[in-house]
Amino acid sequence: MPTKDNIFRMDFIQEIESVDEEKRTFRARLIPNPERYEVKEINGEKGYYDKFDNFFISLKEIEKGLKKSIGAPIFYTPPKIRDSLEYTKSRIPEIKRHFEEDTEDYVFSDASEEFLETLPQGEKTFVILNIDLMGSTKMSQELESEENAKVISLFSKEMALLVHAFNGYVLKYLGDGLIAYFPEPNFNGMNDNALDCASSMKLLILCGINPVLKEKGLLELSFRIGLDSGEATVVIVGADRIKKHKDLIGETINLASKIQSIAEKNQILIGDATARNVHTFWRKLLIKKELLPNWEYTVRNTKEFYPLYFLKEPNI
Repeated sequence: MPTKDNIFRMDFIQEIESVDEEKRTFRARLIPNPERYEVKEINGEKGYYDKFDNFFISLKEIEKGLKKSIGAPIFYTPPKIRDSLEYTKSRIPEIKRHFEEDTEDYVFSDASEEFLETLPQGEKTFVILNIDLMGSTKMSQELESEENAKVISLFSKEMALLVHAFNGYVLKYLGDGLIAYFPEPNFNGMNDNALDCASSMKLLILCGINPVLKEKGLLELSFRIGLDSGEATVVIVGADRIKKHKDLIGETINLASKIQSIAEKNQILIGDATARNVHTFWRKLLIKKELLPNWEYTVRNTKEFYPLYFLKEPNI
């Protein structure tokens, strides 16, 4: 089960005080984001109160964390897409072409396998994204088999391109869905990228793919997306000379799938571990979900049910 001891992030506003171009260095002032933190004194200790997570961080703890970061590398993994709406518009001609071409060139490739090959077996930290089409059985019954195959192929391709654009990898395709992962070492960045990717998937389906499907008289797509962050184990599965590859297994994979399965139509639903580690921009858009009676997942070593949040989209 998820634990309360997961890594948490602290968001700062950065003010550049000076730049030394010769040494290629700069001096900056880090200010805890006032949208997220409130200055408080609790039990004689001064610090910052996280208004989203109801969590107090003393100045001593902040100082201790900053000292540990001295000399540590700074990771920056920005997405390859700057504007998801503009990206969606740019994909519409290609989406239309997908239905006009009879066949598509095939060259085997697996960026995920190549990446996992660089990792030793064992536990690593990831954000897992699971997206699934709703009503795919009905769609396969109502569409001609060729049309249905075209729609599923288009969906898989467009979602995979978005995963790549946000520095993630497609772990596996599930026919009417896929599982993707966003890896370390940039812990904060991978959470932001995963949620940004999910938001862009929603935008692309609703404002890019569905209008084209409607124009062609085909059924529009509905979906559910689930995300969670935590440990997953890199393992080798399969048999020699038949099919053998590296894979990810573990509780985080299973939980992301379970979260996706209870999301509502066209909803992005995320676990607490992801929610607590996304930027303030995203935190302001998260709303706590009322858990159903059959939700059985609890925070490890407690009787508290594992919280879930859904993303409120400002642009859809």
